[in-house]
Amino acid sequence: MSKALCCYAFETLVNKLSLESNKVPLKSYFQALHEDESKLPQSAPLFVTWNKNSQLRGCIGTFQSLPVESGVAKFTVSSAFQDPRFAPISAKEVASLEVDVTLLDKFQPISDYNDWTVGVHGLKLSFELDSEYYSGTFLPSVAEEQDWDKLTTLYYLLKKADYPVSKKSTEEFYSTGLKEGWLKLTKYEGLKAHVTYDDFVAIRESISE
Repeated sequence: MSKALCCYAFETLVNKLSLESNKVPLKSYFQALHEDESKLPQSAPLFVTWNKNSQLRGCIGTFQSLPVESGVAKFTVSSAFQDPRFAPISAKEVASLEVDVTLLDKFQPISDYNDWTVGVHGLKLSFELDSEYYSGTFLPSVAEEQDWDKLTTLYYLLKKADYPVSKKSTEEFYSTGLKEGWLKLTKYEGLKAHVTYDDFVAIRESISE
């Protein structure tokens, strides 16, 4: 995947926080990193994830296909400043940040809750019960990074959707929902790149030289 997209996320962030007065274009990062822009999709569903000291600091994205450059810029801002789970990222935190950009692909509805692979697939869940709508997703890297097995991942996916269920009831819940058709579970894959702030600064400085 493209580290240039991650650098562009940092570029968008530091400009938004007024830490830089000039904005380096995405094309300059492709050139500095010797990446072939044509190998990336022009548009894709995508997520931008910020981490600080190996802890999640913000993550927002979309399952709608967007032009990659404008999509990364948009969700850089959303994930940094509008994730309701966290306070907005401040300028003093930037040097401690890392960013992941994930482009999503190969969406496939599944009828068997075990029909996916840890470390390969993300999961998207949605269902309606008692006039309440529930939804949630885990990106392809999450289960592997957290060292979760399939059952644990499915359980935490329900928790993320804010649906109360015990872990021992998780398999029966998915099995019943999928069989009766009121629960939708989709697996998907992703192309992910990662850049630290120090990496970003070094690459940005190489462009300015």
